[in-house]
Amino acid sequence: MPSKESKANPQIITRRERTILKLIAEGYGSKEIAGELYISEKTVKENRVKLMRKLSAPNVTSVIDYALEKGLISIYEVLESRFSKRESKAN
Repeated sequence: MPSKESKANPQIITRRERTILKLIAEGYGSKEIAGELYISEKTVKENRVKLMRKLSAPNVTSVIDYALEKGLISIYEVLESRFSKRESKAN
């Protein structure tokens, strides 16, 4: 989790970074995210690093914790999306 002194502003996260963050929280790997968003795996990894820098987070788990705490992503939205994708693949 970013330190309390962190001056990170949730509004500095771009729409693309938020989308990638949500997919990371859903458990997707870089390769899967790249395929889902039609971008390179390198771009996904670069966005992951940018998120960590912007939020002064030591790792992606801390980024996800921060995003949940600040309401950037919702645990319900993440779970609903992940499980609905699994159901559609099963059919």
